[in-house]
Amino acid sequence: MADDFGIETINMAELKDYILDVPEKSFDAAKMVFKKAVLAADTEVKGRFGSKIQSRTGSLRRSLATSVSGHEISNLQASFYAAAYAGGLPLLYTLAQEKGAKIRAIDKYKKVPGGPYLNIPVLDNLTAAGVMRMSAREVFKAGGYIAKRRHKFGTKKWGVFLKGKLMFVLRKEVTLKPRLGMVDAGEKQIPTILSSLLKLIGAW
Repeated sequence: MADDFGIETINMAELKDYILDVPEKSFDAAKMVFKKAVLAADTEVKGRFGSKIQSRTGSLRRSLATSVSGHEISNLQASFYAAAYAGGLPLLYTLAQEKGAKIRAIDKYKKVPGGPYLNIPVLDNLTAAGVMRMSAREVFKAGGYIAKRRHKFGTKKWGVFLKGKLMFVLRKEVTLKPRLGMVDAGEKQIPTILSSLLKLIGAW
């Protein structure tokens, strides 16, 4: 872990014994092996945005980064991580996207019966790219109001409306499934790294 909000994979255990056997004269080649691996992992994860992962602001995608550091074989390391900050804002949801999480309402809509609630934008309040059109603040400023909506099972749930159109549904909690896949993408590169290191060692 780089910090509370970052995900970092550095020289996985399976690779440490191999990297130490690489001759020092092959340092540049070994460094390139790691560089290609973390870039491949980065490309794989970023390719999921827009399909499996909805990124309304793009901050999470922009936070993904790679680095390769070290000046000799013994301290050569490669990292694929999600920075704690992107554009000056903390990415609180990075770990939630990677490992999954249950997010519960804390302090919003406390005066609504059964509150607090989370507000979840619905299709009429989303662009084709999944970007929220109006924030709750903007909806209320434009005359929005809270009312019961009819649920598909016949019960009525709370929602935020604007001119009769549902803009947000109110929920006590939401569950995010793990879908970022940074760790999986990193581990997928291990066989390629190992085969490349074996060539450098001369044990191929």
